[in-house]
Amino acid sequence: MSVLEKFGVEIFTQHNIFERIATDKPFRPDNPAFIFIKTGTIKLKQHFRDLELSANMFMVTDPQTVYEMISVSDDFQSRMVSYKREFISALSLKFNRLITYRYFRQQMNIGVAFHPDEMEVVWKSVNFLKYILDSETEMTYKKEIVEHLFSVFCYQMAGIISKEDSNAMNQMSRQEEIVFIFLNDLSKFHNKERGVEFYAARQSITTRHFSAVVKEVTGKSAGQVIALVVMNEAKVLLNSSSKPVSEISSTLGFSDPYSFSHFFKKHFGESPSQYRNQFES
Repeated sequence: MSVLEKFGVEIFTQHNIFERIATDKPFRPDNPAFIFIKTGTIKLKQHFRDLELSANMFMVTDPQTVYEMISVSDDFQSRMVSYKREFISALSLKFNRLITYRYFRQQMNIGVAFHPDEMEVVWKSVNFLKYILDSETEMTYKKEIVEHLFSVFCYQMAGIISKEDSNAMNQMSRQEEIVFIFLNDLSKFHNKERGVEFYAARQSITTRHFSAVVKEVTGKSAGQVIALVVMNEAKVLLNSSSKPVSEISSTLGFSDPYSFSHFFKKHFGESPSQYRNQFES
């Protein structure tokens, strides 16, 4: 049984983080995670934007999003705190988790800067939690110790967030909110709905206004964003499973393998089989 399965949380360093973050191909995290950068830089691609995280920054990742690692510097030093949702939900945390969650969701995939002193405190806290998790010494209350140390970590993060301007935490522009809801809807419905009209109707706004807002915020049309999400899902399924293309086509909601292949080739320039072949040994 893995550490994550046994305790609900696991911590990775720059030495083994790439066991969870695939290189040179799209991937979807199995569980939500905090990624902290102590030194160096890492460049990621997420849907319609490129991300660059550097020293004293963190980001939050979640299983609803597909990422692709572009590059990492030689002096990259990082910690990734991966946890199961049910584990954090079971803890009796007393801060306003709704506000904190909304803040994380707003900041997700863009990276947030830490003050170096704050990073140092969190870094030490995470390292101590990792020490306990990795220890092979018999501990009668190891599970309880892990829960309390993870709670301390959560309070540290909540405390840092509480220093942020309340407007930045609680509010986003109407345009940003429309795109935020659009991306959440896409994560739920992209296997069934690929029409812009559907997503505009979900928010009770006209397709024209919806399309204009998405273009303004993301730099891409709503149709392009939908295609990107579907393509990322397709790439993950093609490079992480041995399912036949016909089954993947059905999973993604295409009427037949030909329609899927046509869609894939239109947006990527090669067929699903050609894409998959480059990852076969």
